[in-house]
Order: sequence, then structure tokens, then C-alpha cells
Amino acid sequence: MFKNFDQLLDKAKSLPTKRLVVASAEEKKVLKAVQLAIKEGLVKPLLVGDGSQIKSICKKIGLSLEGVEVIDCPDQKESCIKAVKLVSSGQGDILLKGLVDTSTLLKAVLNKEYGLRTDRIVSHIAMVDAKKLGRIVFISDGGMNIRPDLEQKIDITQNAIDVAHRLGWEEPKVAILAAIEKVNPQMVETIDAAVLAKMADRRQITGGLIDGPLAIDNALSKEAARIKQIDSPVAGVADILIVPEIVAGNILGKSCIYLASNRIVALISGTSRPVVVTSRANTAQIKLVSIAAAVLLS
Repeated sequence: MFKNFDQLLDKAKSLPTKRLVVASAEEKKVLKAVQLAIKEGLVKPLLVGDGSQIKSICKKIGLSLEGVEVIDCPDQKESCIKAVKLVSSGQGDILLKGLVDTSTLLKAVLNKEYGLRTDRIVSHIAMVDAKKLGRIVFISDGGMNIRPDLEQKIDITQNAIDVAHRLGWEEPKVAILAAIEKVNPQMVETIDAAVLAKMADRRQITGGLIDGPLAIDNALSKEAARIKQIDSPVAGVADILIVPEIVAGNILGKSCIYLASNRIVALISGTSRPVVVTSRANTAQIKLVSIAAAVLLS
């Protein structure tokens, strides 16, 4: 279990080098992150995309291509297909999104013949280096499943727990979020949250302590939980926040960045290999931390 991204990066540096496949690699920040990851000993990259652009950017940023394989594939769709096939065939350990829309990459990832899908739905997991709390908090799903039903929320929750496990959280505390912390028949989010909590009690969801519904204040603040007299092993100390739908998760994640100046990275879970889908707005350093998290997951 890590308290911040610096600890996470240090742990990843102690592990064997992984093979990183970049889809549509012709993007400056992505290649700068790859450069940093090579310097830290995290990865050996394989760059798929517009070969001439990749080489031009690498020259500008001082990234040596010695020992780095570049596969020329100018078409973004074909680049994604090629990158996914390399990972699914075992020639790569981690897939990283480059200069391409997430939806284009995911079509290849979810392909039944050569993709990285499993028997679970694929979900988006953000990791927040929450400075004020002094710990890392996971948020899911704010980037993929638009309005998940109860069955999909089961997979989203289990995916998040499994990722936390593989990153060192032995029994992560999971808050199923809603606008309020009481079950209200007129708010389906509260009903789903209560069902998920009961399913965890019956071990239909495993590996974490789950409670809900919880509002975000009493999920993260012990004082808020005390004032509202919520007796729960999760209230005030949640490691994972499961949001009711994509809008809430997207706003929550971006608020962590732009209102609280926290660092945040994003991964895809429910795939057979780690997939990193950082935003184009992310810095090279944040992309590096995302790669480091994927190294730990692989």
C-alpha cells in the first residue's frame, strides 16, 4: 500500500523491466513519458504509429531509439489493432494509449478475436494522490461505463478491488457513493449501493470492506461521519469510491485536479493485460506514474 505516487514509482523501479507497447506513439508528451520510463528502468518500449513522426519527435526531445523498435503504421485504427495484437500475443506486457481517441483504442482492446477482454466488463479506474488526506484514493468508473446497471456495478466494484489488491492494498475499504447516506426508494443509486454492500457481506463481491450508500463527505471525512453518526468501518477512511455513473465520476476526478491540485492517473481494468489511457492534458510525469502503476499490475 502506497501513501503517494512517489512511493508507487519507487516500488515500480525495483521490479524487472516490462515491455511497453504504445499505440499511435507519435505524441510528444507520450514519448517524453516513455523516455522517463526508460531512464527509470521501468520499460523496454515498442512504438507503433507514424514512423517518420515518431523519429522526428524523438530527435527533438533527445530520445535515443537505440534498442527501441519502431513499427511504422500511420493509420491510427490499424496502429491500435497492431499494438493490441502485440500485447495479446505476449510480445508486450503493457498497452499505452498515444495520439488516438480512447474509443478507437478500446475497439481493438475489446475485439473478441485478438483483444484483451475477459469475462468481466472493462472499467476505468482513476488513482488520486490526495495530498490533504495523505493517501491514494481510487475512483471508478468515471471514464467508460455511462450508466451502469447493478450487474455492471458488481464488476466495476470487483475490478477496482482487484486493482487495489495488486497494488498492495490487502483489504481496501470501498464506499459506494450516492448523494445521501440513507436508502431512499426514489433514488436508485442508494438502493444499488445497499445491494452491493449486502452482496459483499454474502461474499458475492470479495476482497474488500464495502459499505453504502455513503455521501462523499462521510466516505472521506471521519468528522463528517461522526457528525452524522455513521458507524461503519468504511466511513471516513474509504480507499475506493464507486460512483453511480460516468458524469459524477468524471466531474469528481477532474475536480481533484483543477480544484484541489492533486495528481491523478488512469488505468483500464477488466482486461487481461494492463492498459494505460492517460488524458492528452496529462503531463509526461503523470504519464510516467501511470506507466509505473501498470508495471506493478503486470
